[in-house]
Amino acid sequence: MVGTQLQQVFDEGGLIVEILAGNAGAPPTMSQLNAWITTYNLRITTVRDRMGTGTPTLNTYGIRESTFIVDLSTMQIVVKINGSVAGIEPNSIRTAIPMLLDLLRRDH
Repeated sequence: MVGTQLQQVFDEGGLIVEILAGNAGAPPTMSQLNAWITTYNLRITTVRDRMGTGTPTLNTYGIRESTFIVDLSTMQIVVKINGSVAGIEPNSIRTAIPMLLDLLRRDH
């Protein structure tokens, strides 16, 4: 279901970027990033902080399983959603997608 909803987001002009912010409190390596993408078959842009910078994304934005909806015209965070760090539903992206679709459709 999420795959279909993600396609709707893309069709409406939305973008999804995932940031792998940490691995047990340490910055993820490039091979950990590649394993993350492969394991979960991610077909969205997935990045990590630049090597040698620590975990600035995690330090700035908080726990994993956070989703931010950003208005790209102003670069302002419109909504921050924290999902479960225990890996149970609802995760933050499932919660965010209907909100994002609503915002995208209002802009058309």
